[in-house]
Amino acid sequence: MEIAKALLMVGGAGEHVPWPSAPTPKALFPVGNRPILFRHLESLSAAGVLETVILSDSSASVPIRSAVGDGQRWGMRVRHLEWTPADGLAGALRVGHEDGFGEPVLVQHGGSLVRERMHPHISAFAREQLDALALYGAGSASPSDLGYLLSARAVSILRDAAGAVNPLAGVREQGGRVREQRVDACLPSHGGLQDLLESNRRVLEDLESSVEPGSLDATTIQGTVQVHPTARVERSLLRGPLVIGPGAVISDAYIGPYTSIGAGVVMEGTEIEYSIVLPEAELRFVGARLESSVIGRGARVVRAFELPGAMRMSVGDGAEVILR
Repeated sequence: MEIAKALLMVGGAGEHVPWPSAPTPKALFPVGNRPILFRHLESLSAAGVLETVILSDSSASVPIRSAVGDGQRWGMRVRHLEWTPADGLAGALRVGHEDGFGEPVLVQHGGSLVRERMHPHISAFAREQLDALALYGAGSASPSDLGYLLSARAVSILRDAAGAVNPLAGVREQGGRVREQRVDACLPSHGGLQDLLESNRRVLEDLESSVEPGSLDATTIQGTVQVHPTARVERSLLRGPLVIGPGAVISDAYIGPYTSIGAGVVMEGTEIEYSIVLPEAELRFVGARLESSVIGRGARVVRAFELPGAMRMSVGDGAEVILR
């Protein structure tokens, strides 16, 4: 059995996030230097999904449509529809599965990542003749944090808002066959900073080494390291797993395990590990090792050497600065 269609429910651009972020949807935030949403689409393509409908509210639809396009790069058709998150699963099925009524569908939340192949679960769904298979991870508060495989019968039940309040119970009450399935997953958008960093760590565990010798000069590599061919690294120690994005310039630095360095980052005389540095950020002579940190897009963390010495900060809403 194949699931030809998937619905991805993503939040809006106005959602609060407890880490540095431009006013864009959380689903476009990068873990392992790739947006969460892109990782979803890669997984769905690998599972044989032919069409994905991305459901977002009006504040998120433009940046998501611009980032994703028509799905050609993932070998599938991608459609973009507006959906109100407050309408939940019932609203998503009414908006996103109207033309596919009568077919099974995979519904997933855009802020979570299933880290294992979907084929075994799709096969079990068909073999057991289930109407609803709820997916949940170790960190999930409920199965709805990840998503569902739904039969046509379950879709017809859950399109009604009352039936979708507790999807498994709603389908079961109508005589449907339901089951829960624990999967290997992480929830980068469902919690705070540590959930994001933990998701980045788990994604980097699957990293494959890729380093062009011409990108390095007097640099030592330990462990799994991926350096974009256009990046330049000089007189540094790279201890993976870690990834360095295109156009980054690293010199006299230590980059430790579970760190993602975005495109165009400039890092000089700095130590960092277990962190995410977003594109175009600048880190120079920070003076202490950074860890468990997220550095925002275009942010500057630099040490000034002129006298008299003082600390100067421009810190946004909800930010956290810990000094020792």
